[in-house]
Amino acid sequence: STLNQPESWLSIQASADYLCVHKNTIQNWITSGQLPATRFSSRIIRIAISDLRAFGTSYECGAQGQWATR
Repeated sequence: STLNQPESWLSIQASADYLCVHKNTIQNWITSGQLPATRFSSRIIRIAISDLRAFGTSYECGAQGQWATR
């Protein structure tokens, strides 16, 4: 069951790599409130992989990244 498993966190760069976008895009999504993120300290921001998966369902990773039309 996923309730007993610890949450996995990714950095902004790792999240960008995961969704095939630039890290500034991730930062913009966080700033605009589209993508939830947690600040662990003044310099450490992490994104839960479960949030990335939920967010990524509307984004299809391609050579340049394409928004899914489905």
